[in-house]
Amino acid sequence: MAAAAALGLLLAAGRPAAAQIGLSLNRSGSGARAAGMGDAFVAISDDGTAATWNPAGLAQLRQPEFSFVYVANNRGLLFAGMRSFDDRVAYTNQTYNYTNSSPEFASAAVPFSIARRPVTVQAGWQRLYQLGADITGNVDRVAAGTGAAERSTVSRSNRSVGNIDVLSVSGAVKLTSRLSLGGTVNWWRGDWSEQLSIVEPGASPGPPAFLFKQSHPQIRGHSFVAGLLLGYPAWTIGLVYHAPAWSDLRLEGEASATGATPTSVVVDGARFRWPRSMAAGLSRRLGSRWTAAGSLTSDQWTDTLVDGVPGTAGVVNFFDEAPTDLTTTRDTLSVNFGVERLFVRDGAVVPLRFGFGWEPQGSMDPVMRDPIGFLLFSAGGGYNTNRFKLDAAVQYRSGGFRASDTLSVDTALAGGLARDAEGRAETHEWRIKVSAIYRIQDTDKLRSILRKIFG
Repeated sequence: MAAAAALGLLLAAGRPAAAQIGLSLNRSGSGARAAGMGDAFVAISDDGTAATWNPAGLAQLRQPEFSFVYVANNRGLLFAGMRSFDDRVAYTNQTYNYTNSSPEFASAAVPFSIARRPVTVQAGWQRLYQLGADITGNVDRVAAGTGAAERSTVSRSNRSVGNIDVLSVSGAVKLTSRLSLGGTVNWWRGDWSEQLSIVEPGASPGPPAFLFKQSHPQIRGHSFVAGLLLGYPAWTIGLVYHAPAWSDLRLEGEASATGATPTSVVVDGARFRWPRSMAAGLSRRLGSRWTAAGSLTSDQWTDTLVDGVPGTAGVVNFFDEAPTDLTTTRDTLSVNFGVERLFVRDGAVVPLRFGFGWEPQGSMDPVMRDPIGFLLFSAGGGYNTNRFKLDAAVQYRSGGFRASDTLSVDTALAGGLARDAEGRAETHEWRIKVSAIYRIQDTDKLRSILRKIFG
């Protein structure tokens, strides 16, 4: 195996696993209340999760809040109709399912006053993407137009473990009775590991051919978010700007294969750019117990870039690995809508929420370069008091796109954009979120404790 081929094989893992497994990369905030309302939360943002949607919303807090969110995901991926590009070989359908769960968000927010204007500061942590996946199974390879005797079985295992997390410091101020401004500084940290193994029949009567590679990409960077909230008695308007961000990209990996010398490689000094995103939201209070909200989000996927990777032609697009002036990736506009109905009980409020959304993404497969759109449906509820809020929501996303796949040792060794087959991929995800928010009612006691600690 030539060193250049090994390098290309390893660098292919530098693209986060999400693009390989049908995971939506649309940047969304946290919280079960927002999830139940179809992620249409830009113009609401009135609890401890506000900074992940619109940091200006933090100015609405009147008491210190501690927030915690837990999420569980079940994802499914189906490859169907996979055939070689010359149409001479067909592959059996492949179905994969895997489940991830972890904390998603935690924060502490403290409101106070400066020059008689409400101000809130918050420290938070968010798990932006869970990149764990397990695509393991056997695939039968059949010469087109022949019988079962022509079948051979390929065993493939593609596993990834890791996350992309964000640490943040946010602040917001209510400048007038209607206008609030806020901002967030985010520090990105991504660590994940990927393993790929392929075993296929070798030359008869020899042993089977095999390939094994593993890699460990890392990203480190920071970004800024600015938000505005304009409130009226029945309407609220929200605007959010996510600035683009360059992150340092590092990759360590190794590969071995039948008849080849094991190879290891370290790529340091590369960069990954996360694109600009802008959102506008509108919420309407329909009486004392109904709220409806909608949002539009523009994602500049054409500016999702990778730079400084050996063997690539300078700056290339993350999705299709093409130079910026040749990329087929598209910028997109997402639409989200949700409603909330409150049922008042003695000392508590029980909310019921529904939502839906259309969340397109610029591209998914780097060879077929077919854009994907995720259709979202959601529902949720909770039990809220002045001191404690407990919310839960379930979301269902689905989408489909033209896909390519690597199903042989030789093609995997070639690296880059080499593929064995093309077909159709269908992806779906069930996402369950549970949020707990605790408000401190006795702020005088809190101040007394802080004075004892800090003097």
